[in-house]
Amino acid sequence: MILRVFAFFFLLRNGYSNSLPMEEEFYYGDFPSDFKWGAATAAYQIEGGWQDDGRGPSIWDTFLHKCMASKCQNGDIAADSYHKYKEDVQLLKSLGVDFYRFSISWSRVFPDGTPSSRNAAGIQYYHNVIDELIKYNIEPMVTLYHWDLPQTINDKGGWENDTIVDYFNDYAREMFREYGDKVKGWITLNEPGVVSWLGYGTAVFAPGVYKPATGPYVVNHNLIRAHAKAYRTYRKEFFTTQKGKIGISLSTDWKEPKTDSPADKAASERKMQFDLGVYAHPIYVNGDYPEIMKTKVAEKSKLQNLSKSRLPVFTEEEKQMIKGSADFIGINHYTSRYIYNSPHNDWPSLAQDPDTDESEDPTWKTAKSGWLKVVPWGMRKLMNWIKKEYPSTDVYITENGFSDCGDLTDQGRIDYYKAYINELLKAIKLDGCTNIKRYTAWSLMDNLEWRAGYSEKFGLFKVDYERADRPRIPKASAHFYTDLVKYNGFPRNWDMRYVRQDIVDRDAFIHGTFENDFAWGAATSAYQIEGGWNEDGKGPSIWDVYSHAGRIVNKQTGDVACDSYHRYKEDVRMLKSLGVSHYRFSLSWSRIMADGTLATVNQKGIDYYNNLINELLANNIEPMVTLYHWDLPQGLQDKGGFKDEAIIEYFNDYARLCFSMFGDRVKLWITFNEPFVVSWLGHGIGVMAPGISEPGSTVYTVTHNIIRAHVKAYHTYNDHFRSHFNGKVGITLDCDWKEPREDTLWDRAAAERALQFKLGWFANPIFGNGDYPAVMKRTIKSKSMKQGLSKSRLPEFTDEELRQNKGAADFIGINHYTTNLVSQKEQSVEEPHYERDQDIDVSYSSCWRESQSGWLRGNPWGIRRLLKWVKDRYNSPEIYVTENGFSDDGKSLEDNDRIWYYNGYINEMLKAKKEDGVNVKGYMAWSLMDNFEWGSGFTQHFGIFRVDFDTMNRTRTPKKSAATYTQIIKDNGFPYK
Repeated sequence: MILRVFAFFFLLRNGYSNSLPMEEEFYYGDFPSDFKWGAATAAYQIEGGWQDDGRGPSIWDTFLHKCMASKCQNGDIAADSYHKYKEDVQLLKSLGVDFYRFSISWSRVFPDGTPSSRNAAGIQYYHNVIDELIKYNIEPMVTLYHWDLPQTINDKGGWENDTIVDYFNDYAREMFREYGDKVKGWITLNEPGVVSWLGYGTAVFAPGVYKPATGPYVVNHNLIRAHAKAYRTYRKEFFTTQKGKIGISLSTDWKEPKTDSPADKAASERKMQFDLGVYAHPIYVNGDYPEIMKTKVAEKSKLQNLSKSRLPVFTEEEKQMIKGSADFIGINHYTSRYIYNSPHNDWPSLAQDPDTDESEDPTWKTAKSGWLKVVPWGMRKLMNWIKKEYPSTDVYITENGFSDCGDLTDQGRIDYYKAYINELLKAIKLDGCTNIKRYTAWSLMDNLEWRAGYSEKFGLFKVDYERADRPRIPKASAHFYTDLVKYNGFPRNWDMRYVRQDIVDRDAFIHGTFENDFAWGAATSAYQIEGGWNEDGKGPSIWDVYSHAGRIVNKQTGDVACDSYHRYKEDVRMLKSLGVSHYRFSLSWSRIMADGTLATVNQKGIDYYNNLINELLANNIEPMVTLYHWDLPQGLQDKGGFKDEAIIEYFNDYARLCFSMFGDRVKLWITFNEPFVVSWLGHGIGVMAPGISEPGSTVYTVTHNIIRAHVKAYHTYNDHFRSHFNGKVGITLDCDWKEPREDTLWDRAAAERALQFKLGWFANPIFGNGDYPAVMKRTIKSKSMKQGLSKSRLPEFTDEELRQNKGAADFIGINHYTTNLVSQKEQSVEEPHYERDQDIDVSYSSCWRESQSGWLRGNPWGIRRLLKWVKDRYNSPEIYVTENGFSDDGKSLEDNDRIWYYNGYINEMLKAKKEDGVNVKGYMAWSLMDNFEWGSGFTQHFGIFRVDFDTMNRTRTPKKSAATYTQIIKDNGFPYK
């Protein structure tokens, strides 16, 4: 405490220095009792309704309609706050904030930018917002201009034209008149530096003008004059009756001298004046630009052989109008930079005029926005600098926040707010910056982050932009901020843990290795790679028929695919180069039995697989053989396929033949690959062969027959082949991890129900009690009764089948790729439907890495949770991860996303093994090579090896991930090195 008091009086006596000693420890205490807390948004970023009810286009509509943002995203709908403002107010109410900072869309109230185009619907919208805020005792703090100039005004020269001063004044006057009886806090302009430099200097923001030497100075001149004139209009015409306050929001990083040298200290001060002083000095000091700016720009202009300075000059009358034209200064602060002296004489530019450059500390944490480095102490230093420069000015922090990918468990944002706001408290309590009056969190909700689209999330509330209804969900940071507002600071007894420690730690990388006998492999399937669709006696499969009907993207087929029917030796050489111990592949039923029955056994098909198996064994690679990977012989489909229980005997005959032909060399058998795909995608919604859409009951019938077919084949092996061949028989089930969207009882129950309906549907009969999960039986029966049916749509097993089912597998294969977020949602019972039977809603996190497959987003920790779930539910069975992989467009051999995916997922599998005790025995990477990806044809590439599908010989080339996977196999995991 003595040191704090000494530091305080040292500052008072000697004035502020940018070498202010920083306190590392956290400061506990309260903000002043009259301190106010808020949250902020901006019109274009959240409203949407871009042409609803008479709104005119803005420059940002025009700019982003030219596909200038990430993924060509725009604000046409955004968070749809034009229609959902009442929900937004409820979010604010839940936070307990004192005020809400939002902006008015100029072109919504005046479509062409002038009062003559007054739009009653737009005017009423903001009345509605303001009234709704006041209803809940939330003060509206209104920004007149947050970058979205009406396009019509821009067509007349925009901020480069002097006339903008009067256009803006006319707009401001009407807003004061319309809302001033209810709005007591006004901000004229938000971050004019962004408007001038990014909009008119570098052209990276709307309106996209590139004039780095003169544009920013001309625009700044007009912005300052426009602000000042609007302020004077308010004071003259409205202040007496409305008693409001008007300020301007200025953005600035803190500029820390890179060294203690006089040159760098001067450079730091110079850069502060060029970035913040350019606006603040005229408004809060003397009506004119900082002397250092005037001197520097004049010097540079002279060196550039210009007849006068590129920095415009205010008239004496303008200086008088500008000086003192604000009741407070709004500061938008996010990050800091090191500044050092660096003379520039290359070309005329605002960026070069200060003769400075900047750098960063590589240890500073980076937000999702690459420019945003977490440097909390910069906030305190900035507040002290402002106190020194503008000592009698009230300071409002009008924006401060952290961007991430949008996770609900946003510990990074909590850490940011906690650290930055604590530095603000230090500035008030320890440094005497008592004029700091407000803090505004950016942002209330995820929104359109300008050129970054929806990829950078600043919100306290998540907005799901993949949903038409744009649901809002509180993040952990919303709960933190709510308590911060309630406590008005940081009491010592506040437990600031809002994210469970296991979530905080879940992405940590561990070192360690698997057992020496761990099975490392790669996987493919027959239809996806073999080709030779009608060669040597092979019969047609349902996928031949389905693809030949033009059901695949670009009308592609697997007729040739990777041509592995002729090039299997190349495939084995690829496997050997990887160093794998196993190769998982599937048999083409219709290559072995042309119509699927014993009457059409095809010796050439059997020879092909014998040759492949022998080639593998000759190279010390164990075959892991899947009997059925979706390619049912068309002859059996014509007899009813999996809808008919006769399939059970047909499959058993096929399995028996394969066991007898290959069982002496094949020790790992998989009966069915992903039967869920067969039942739901093939027979429920018809997007996979055989293309049947019967979502209410057929899906359950098909699954019932698949389970019984698997069980019969298992017992056939057990009774007739195990004693001779000593192999193992399992089934491969696919499942995404189902993570509760929110950590609530309802969502946890929904996520568990989703797992039971997806994985438990098949696993519980085999690895559990022999029957379907109780939640499925109960739920489907109840819905069936409500639908007027006499019995459940879910079939029942006989007592004998229950007995036969239980334990009918030696291992479980898990195909896992991604994670879903699951929440409770009551579904209609009017039409029988498997998905609606579950009463859930499924979504994704924007934090998960996107692939070429819309359904696949990389989230490594999901595999660990899924494996542990299987262990806990089914008494720790042997588990093989039989598929896991990542798709891209295949254009580059530098497949870094796939490398990230394999490293992350395999490391999480290691955690499951080492830390959770999961009995995982092997891992098969999907896929050995690019192949035919079912309905997506050849547009999605999963391969570790590239296949050139444009050449007759289907050239195989290793990708960068091949070396990564080889090293993981060689290391048997991730040992310390």
